[in-house]
Amino acid sequence: MHVIKDPEVAKLFADDTRRRMLHLLVHHEMSTTGLAKALGKSHSSIVHHLSLLKKAGLVEETRSEKVRNMVQPFYRSVGRRFHISYSLSEALADDEDYSAWQEASIQRLVDGLEAFDLHVPEGKEDRIKELIQTCYLREQKAFEESLEQRKKPVKLGRHASMSLVRIISHIKLAQDDEHKKAIEELQELLRLKTNEAETH
Repeated sequence: MHVIKDPEVAKLFADDTRRRMLHLLVHHEMSTTGLAKALGKSHSSIVHHLSLLKKAGLVEETRSEKVRNMVQPFYRSVGRRFHISYSLSEALADDEDYSAWQEASIQRLVDGLEAFDLHVPEGKEDRIKELIQTCYLREQKAFEESLEQRKKPVKLGRHASMSLVRIISHIKLAQDDEHKKAIEELQELLRLKTNEAETH
């Protein structure tokens, strides 16, 4: 897990092409030609984006192959997952591209509520967006603090290790009054019943 704390590096994630490139390079070692074909982009566009990702330390060149008398480099992501630090939310608030990406991400979450048979009351969408964003940022904070709390190497395997981090995050969130209040208001606005309420 790579925690991004540099605002200039975080801004790179606001671009859809770069996010898609990173997603591919997490799972596959690919050349510029392969990336261009997979994403339907021009070779020059891929080279430009790769240059930015390499400079930011998000991808690395792994090997090269000679193809038709030309040397073709291959690339891979430096990590399997990237986490943008909650601490950058204020620093990036004035960046239009980053803010637009974050707003679109929150809007997708709100739109997704219907799939769970949860309906946004008329006139309450903006408030629900605010509450979801608060929950998202507080959960990011708890997750990041839990990651940083680890002082020794863990030999649990990647999935078990991340599960443990999430459990520790939930413990932190249980003590987070801001998160608790946002959850309670969301519960009320979305008319979510707790198991306790359903049994009475």
